[in-house]
Amino acid sequence: MIQEQVARTIKQILGTNEVTFNIPPKREFGDFSTAVCLAQARVQKRPPLEIARDLADELSKRRLPFIREVTVTPPGYVNFKIDHPRYVGSVIERVRRRGADYGRANVGRGRKVLVEHTNVNPNKAMHIGHLRNAVIGDSVVRILDRLGYKVEAANYIDDTGVQVADVVVGMLYLDEPRYDGESEDTSQIWAKYDGSVPFDYWCWDLYARVSQEYETNEELKAKRAEVLHLIEKQNNPVARFAKELATKIVKAHLATVGRLNVYYDLLNWESDIYERGFWKAAFELLKQRGAIEFETEGPNAGCWVVRFGRGLIHTDEGIRSEDKVLVRSNGTVTYTGKDIAYQMWKFGVLGRDFLYKLWGIQPNGKELWTTAPDGIELDRFGRANKVINVIDVRQSYTQQVVYDCLRRVGFVREARNSIHLDYEVVVLSKAAAAELGAEVEDDGSEIQAMSGRKGLGVKGDDLINAMVNRLRDNVRSPENAEILAAAAIRYFMSRISTGKMIVFDFDEALRTTGDTGVYCQYAHARACSILRKAGITGFGKVRVPEQVTLPEQNLVKKIAELPAVMRKAGRELSPTPLARYAFELATAFTDYYERPDPDAAEQVPFIKIQDPVLRTYRLALVDAFRQCMANCLDALGIVPLEEI
Repeated sequence: MIQEQVARTIKQILGTNEVTFNIPPKREFGDFSTAVCLAQARVQKRPPLEIARDLADELSKRRLPFIREVTVTPPGYVNFKIDHPRYVGSVIERVRRRGADYGRANVGRGRKVLVEHTNVNPNKAMHIGHLRNAVIGDSVVRILDRLGYKVEAANYIDDTGVQVADVVVGMLYLDEPRYDGESEDTSQIWAKYDGSVPFDYWCWDLYARVSQEYETNEELKAKRAEVLHLIEKQNNPVARFAKELATKIVKAHLATVGRLNVYYDLLNWESDIYERGFWKAAFELLKQRGAIEFETEGPNAGCWVVRFGRGLIHTDEGIRSEDKVLVRSNGTVTYTGKDIAYQMWKFGVLGRDFLYKLWGIQPNGKELWTTAPDGIELDRFGRANKVINVIDVRQSYTQQVVYDCLRRVGFVREARNSIHLDYEVVVLSKAAAAELGAEVEDDGSEIQAMSGRKGLGVKGDDLINAMVNRLRDNVRSPENAEILAAAAIRYFMSRISTGKMIVFDFDEALRTTGDTGVYCQYAHARACSILRKAGITGFGKVRVPEQVTLPEQNLVKKIAELPAVMRKAGRELSPTPLARYAFELATAFTDYYERPDPDAAEQVPFIKIQDPVLRTYRLALVDAFRQCMANCLDALGIVPLEEI
């Protein structure tokens, strides 16, 4: 960008760290200006106008790219006029030359980043909150890849946790026939699922039933600990049943996120952490380095804990502990304990590795691998320079414990390069919840919260299906309805910063004007339509007119910003800057398309322009926009449509 180069040069000349720009009050002053000399007056103890003149003289000698004139106006502004014809031609040529690579950079220089996201318990269907995690994680993977990092996308499958155990308990013991406790034949148990709804939907209801039954059925609740122990021990009929159940759910989850264009490199199964002795190795290391202690009294008696917070504290309810339990008194390992071992593996410092096998080929043609007890040794996964864990803000405390434990055992660099990418939850507007058939509570609120244990919530596939149904009658094909629905959802999840709660609303997400994914798709499709009708298949050397109109200037300026916005998204580890940029880019294109000549009495459609030089130039600018928007949408995980 022109302003970036100018700012760097001014910083060198004045020795300052901050240079900001604005638009002059009168266009004849210049295209942009800076008031840096007003601030320098206090530093240099000289009149700002005098500093500005000296700065302008020095800048003129530097031959700044695409700056044709530097002027000064009282009380000390430095103004810059752009050589628009040269600049516009340069941007068009740069986009044409780089094509799909426009916006890419080599900031990462091949350094490996492992991004773990989605991580949904494999016990029931995904809900809309899980979709936000997947969208954020997948977008960050795409952004970092475009910045030159070697990125590995991992999805952690907690197949030995309490939630899976609850559904296993429900299937084995809630209804007749009940499991006998030892048989390898579980065909009668599987027959309880009648196939009337997808399996992950059936488990959604079963999980809620089990949670409610626990409140009054102590015998069933006791089965939870028994099943959890068997799952953790592995190599027994219950553990094998749990793995089969989790595998069915994972396949459903992958199908759900696949509809949103979300893909991975590796599925990491928690059961394989036990199988490969990860926790045992990490546990011994934690004990050797004194990072954990065994409690003999108090509320955590019999547990291995990390000293954290204020330790034992007295409350109105009695003595409580703020220390974090890693191993419960019954011998089972908490999620945090397993996560510590897993975090060590991600950096390659655990001294142990998984076995791997190919899960399959994903719809985008990319291989998906999985950890597996019967797999092979590979050296391609893990061993990252940086690890990014996409987990909602409610897990901030446990993530701090994990990173602190790495630090305590001596992995200081790894702890420093562990990043918790947190985000706020997703809720529905009451109108959206009612449309999806959720039970809406009349509590005076405008939003509808969700609870998996109560069965209150909206399944991810139901949300996608509802979006597709709304769009179906207005698009060319069912495939376009799916792509446009995914675009609407991904964009809606991306445009709101991760630190803010999302209140999802159908009408808001599906608007064809304004800040929506549908609007950006329509802008891209319009550009494709113009080029198609013009019969343009390629451009040679483009001649730019001496007079570049303001809409043309604004569009070119916005196109030129993509590389900087991509770097900003990478720094912030967020798709939000790209989503905002896509909307601004679409708006600049719409302004250009509708009024390319603001002062003309008649706006001539591009394909009907008689002057061949002007026609080619304007169509080349349309093509530059098309490529830029396609690259931006692709970085957001949105498939750019050529026709709606």
